[in-house]
Amino acid sequence: MTDQLSLDCTVKITELERTPKEFKLVATEAQCKDLAERFDLVAVAELLGTLSVWDAGADSGIHIKGSIAAKLTQRCIASLKPVEESFETDFELMLVNPEMADRMDDEGVYLDPEAPDYDALEGDVVPLGEVLAQTLSISMNPYPRAEGVELETKKMTGVSINEPELERPNPFAVLAKSRDES
Repeated sequence: MTDQLSLDCTVKITELERTPKEFKLVATEAQCKDLAERFDLVAVAELLGTLSVWDAGADSGIHIKGSIAAKLTQRCIASLKPVEESFETDFELMLVNPEMADRMDDEGVYLDPEAPDYDALEGDVVPLGEVLAQTLSISMNPYPRAEGVELETKKMTGVSINEPELERPNPFAVLAKSRDES
């Protein structure tokens, strides 16, 4: 059984092999409070992750496959009322040297839906807790809404919520018309 580690867990690259090492991370109460403050949340009640980490070689970097489970409370985007959220999701991340990350950016690898997420790794230590924290930040609902809360759009001009886009005249129609007339 893998020991439960806190979010301050790191692993040196030299300790990794081609076969995955398993890690189970659980945020302490203080770390949950710090995460809530960091991500401007009402509270983080629970955060845990299971990670498999291995060195895939110089050309492929460090690979992390894992799952995250969280219970947190955010503010509703319309009413600011507390909205509780629980989720579990899997993730995959590839950590490569900064030069390779730049090359992958230039090649548009991030546009490939089949490619794993990647990030640059500077130094010789993999910050597993930080990987889990950042995965939390991108996995939670970006637009939480309290039950029954709707946005008041009657007072707003130019805003349509859940409505088909209004037909607008083509701004280039005048140019086309003048071309046709000449």
